[in-house]
Order: sequence, then structure tokens, then C-alpha cells
Amino acid sequence: MPDPPRSRMDALSESRPPAYRAVLLAKSGAVIGMVRLSVQDDEQAIVRAKAMVDGHAVELWDGVRFIELFPPVE
Repeated sequence: MPDPPRSRMDALSESRPPAYRAVLLAKSGAVIGMVRLSVQDDEQAIVRAKAMVDGHAVELWDGVRFIELFPPVE
């Protein structure tokens, strides 16, 4: 049986190195900063992004791929 067709995004993500970034969000949802993460995979990126959570939320992205939102710690 042939493999199912892949989406264009799947093909693009396989051909490029990861480009992880953490986006820092104010309580209002406004972007207050962005930090590039030099890590090799999602697991490492998640650990680093979680460590950045404080009085602000953190969104974790790999290029255009959203990974996770970490809410603020009060």
C-alpha cells in the first residue's frame, strides 16, 4: 500500500533545521519579547520555555509551527 500523501508543511518542516523561539506575552496578550532557543528538539525547547515563565505567559514556536502555550505563574 502506498504511503499517504504528505502536506506541504510536512515537507517543509523536514527539510529545514528547527527554529525554536519563545514569545513572551503580557497579561493583555501583547508580545513583550522574543527569545531564540538553541536546542535540538521539542523536548529541550519545552524545558527551556517552561523555565522562562514568570509573571508573563510564554508561547513556544518552531518556525510557523505552534508547539505550546505556558500560562503565567503568579
